[in-house]
Amino acid sequence: MFCPNCGKQVNDSDNFCKYCGRDLRNEFTEKKNTLPSNQTEEVIKSPEPSSTETETAVETRMDDFFEEENNDYTSEDEEIVVYEIKKHFMSMFWPCVFSPIFIVYFWKFYVMIPGLWGFIIALLFLIPIIHPILRYFSDRIVITTNNLYITRGFVNIEEIRIPLKKIHLVRVRRSYLGRLAGYGHLVVERENSDKEITYRYIQEPDDVQFILNNPSAYIKEYLN
Repeated sequence: MFCPNCGKQVNDSDNFCKYCGRDLRNEFTEKKNTLPSNQTEEVIKSPEPSSTETETAVETRMDDFFEEENNDYTSEDEEIVVYEIKKHFMSMFWPCVFSPIFIVYFWKFYVMIPGLWGFIIALLFLIPIIHPILRYFSDRIVITTNNLYITRGFVNIEEIRIPLKKIHLVRVRRSYLGRLAGYGHLVVERENSDKEITYRYIQEPDDVQFILNNPSAYIKEYLN
């Protein structure tokens, strides 16, 4: 505060100005009385928490939130994708290797049987090439804050939803070629079900397996 007589700065606890000797006790009392009563009580009774206390409180609430077994990480309306499992290009490796053979047979039957029927019969030999290519672009698998979604097929589309809390076991099958090229086949087992769900040719299989085995930790890190 400042002395009303000489204008020099003094301490709030000073009773007299050390420069001019002015009695400051009445000044301090009048200044305190000019504050609204509700504001005075707020300052005394409800001090603002420090930034450290606020961060600790937020972290405590988040920990309690993720540890509750009966609650989802977010509501269905707020469900967001936290990881997309991409398909490996090796899913089209063998069709590309044998494509010359399929194309030769296609051309042979198309020439031998002219017309529409010859084209349709010859087209059957291209299915081993076309099918994996279409599946490469149509299949999709994502991990959200609550579920694992799998979409397979392009004619008869199969959609599978597995709650993350209902995943019983996650395995990755990898051949010798898969280890060299960096792909694998994801196998998921649900609780109370003996049926395995397999999604073939995924990228970064080790990371996917870790995330599905520790979904709460990964989602918490992603949301932070």
